[in-house]
Amino acid sequence: MKVNGIDARKYNAKQLTVEIQPPAVAVNYEWMTGALQPTEFETDVTMGHLKMCVYFRGRDRNGIIRTMSEFMANFTTACDLELDGYKGKYRGFLTTDDFEKTITNKRYKINLEFDGYFYDDEIAVTFDGVTSGSFCMVGSRKTPCIVEVYAKSALTNYVIKGVGDDDITVQSLASGKTVIIDGIKGIVTISGANAFDKVSLWEFPSIKTGGTALIFSNNRARVKIRYHPMWI
Repeated sequence: MKVNGIDARKYNAKQLTVEIQPPAVAVNYEWMTGALQPTEFETDVTMGHLKMCVYFRGRDRNGIIRTMSEFMANFTTACDLELDGYKGKYRGFLTTDDFEKTITNKRYKINLEFDGYFYDDEIAVTFDGVTSGSFCMVGSRKTPCIVEVYAKSALTNYVIKGVGDDDITVQSLASGKTVIIDGIKGIVTISGANAFDKVSLWEFPSIKTGGTALIFSNNRARVKIRYHPMWI
């Protein structure tokens, strides 16, 4: 097991048990008076839940308590867990924790609970000099994505449809330049500098599970879409 890339063995600890629980999903609908069928609305998928027990060893109780304290410092913000026996990483937000004594003062347990979700390594798809395209998103959750637009020639009012509910317009981009519209961090940059004034958008880019169809206003750009598959 690793926490934020750090092997638990650094803390003389190991993953003992893990229990994964799916999010509570309730379909969002309304049945109007007099209607013969209900009206369905988009249903938001909340975070799932993870319960984990971590086992610590040491020479004495005081030493173990200090080591556990160092271990717990990893959870003051959202953390990335790599769990033994599970594919991908788990982005977790600690909700509860408690220490558990054992029959010997050289062993301790920590019981941890997180809200969160699994995600995989980044996937990228590229559309080079085309006016339309499609791809199938891997994962089971709507996910934010990063859109990189490289201008093969100068672009003015270059429109991208399909990454979110609203169009994204690159108002101006010089030939040979790349604008990065980062839906994960919520920023727009060109060569690392803020370029929000070069783009018109109502929301940052995102994609939904299944097929995604894209439309580009001309063929003078190379567009790359990057995302991390997210799972319940």
